[in-house]
Amino acid sequence: MKLKRYLPFALLLCLVLTACGGREDLDRAALGWAEDWTAVGDVAASEPVEGFTALENLDAMSASGLWFATWTAGEMEVRENEEGQRAEVYDAQIYLLVQEFKSEAKAAAEVEVWKSRERASYGCGGETHVSRAGVDFDLLPLLTASETNPYTHGAAAFAVHGRFGVSVEVLCREAFAGEPAAVLDGFLSGLHFNLDHREAE
Repeated sequence: MKLKRYLPFALLLCLVLTACGGREDLDRAALGWAEDWTAVGDVAASEPVEGFTALENLDAMSASGLWFATWTAGEMEVRENEEGQRAEVYDAQIYLLVQEFKSEAKAAAEVEVWKSRERASYGCGGETHVSRAGVDFDLLPLLTASETNPYTHGAAAFAVHGRFGVSVEVLCREAFAGEPAAVLDGFLSGLHFNLDHREAE
């Protein structure tokens, strides 16, 4: 899933619904979440990621079963995509998407669509698997991109957790000195979910 697919949606949410930095009434202690973790609604929280700063945290669509957050590293540059849309791009950016579906089967089917879109956007390496935070992730190294994509490489992880689909992308520009796979693993290792209560609803 590449930047241009997420960005218009994220910008629309910012303009129409405004971004929010997580729920102020969230009982972090009850969830076991530390104060310095970035809460994404009440469904997930990320421990601090070295070198990255939380940028967007949109849980305004949580009633529709959609949560989205991003973290950035390095310098920002304004770029224009093929459709003439201007966007801020960074040396590296982490994208987290959690979406709720009506059933586990629907979640699994949609996650496969996400993975197919990723493969259409990037030349990918072989898929591997890892378990983090009690969730099994499929990992894809993103090795090459089109000339028009500001992010030249990266790494992505996809998971199905009950009725939820989860996507995490680490997208990097050539200027980023870090290793995307290491950043992704660090992020997943510090990612915490709170989905069981919604499974019961």
